[in-house]
Amino acid sequence: MTLAPLLQSPPHIVIHAFAATAALIIGAAVLFLKKGTTLHKALGRVWAALMMIVAALSFAITGLDPGHFSPIHILSVVTLTTIPYAIWRRRMGDIRAHATAMVANYCGLFVAGAFTLMPGRIMHAVFFG
Repeated sequence: MTLAPLLQSPPHIVIHAFAATAALIIGAAVLFLKKGTTLHKALGRVWAALMMIVAALSFAITGLDPGHFSPIHILSVVTLTTIPYAIWRRRMGDIRAHATAMVANYCGLFVAGAFTLMPGRIMHAVFFG
């Protein structure tokens, strides 16, 4: 494993990758922490912000077909709409809808991450040389 291919990438790709990695780690903590605690809420806010950054930056990444979006960008649109929805549902007291949307977004992060490991992608070069 070498970070060289990632660190030689444009800044938006580096920020996207590090924010996604942080979201993966923090999201796991939020999922396993006792719900409703101050720590759960604080880390949840950080996680939601990271997810919005990851999703927004993804639109600047079109390396597989320069200038065009790929089907994986659909997850970014979903994230940019469902994170605010989940926050709104929490504020309305609908914990079930909040939890469902947040868990779905966390799973979407894994799906998107899996696509980054395909041959020809930067993260494939990072992990597999």
